Amino acid sequence: MRRAPRQAGAGDRTSLSLPAQPASLALARTAAMGLLHHRAGGAALGAHLAAVVADLAGAGLARARTRDRLRIHFDVETTSVIVTVEIRRPGRWQPAGHFLESRTVSLDQDSARSRRGTGRR
Repeated sequence: MRRAPRQAGAGDRTSLSLPAQPASLALARTAAMGLLHHRAGGAALGAHLAAVVADLAGAGLARARTRDRLRIHFDVETTSVIVTVEIRRPGRWQPAGHFLESRTVSLDQDSARSRRGTGRR
């Protein structure tokens, strides 16, 4: 007996915490592709989501320091995935050092569009 692929419900969240290093981009892309592997249309949507994650993580890594952490959150809704990338610094909060950016990726096969939202504290 085969199980049907698990459909993500509203509000499912998957998060990654990686060192702020260029090698983390490959891990983030692989995680994004694997996230949509079991959903309908997985390969094309997974590749699009991986490209969005690489773009956001690359922008975050450009502002990161050696000891920073790259945090990637995937909020999976029924029709979209909201990807949020942030850079966290250990120790004191520094207003110039925080990076936070998110995009919404539609899971509709016909529209592989993404909406960008940024916020910096």
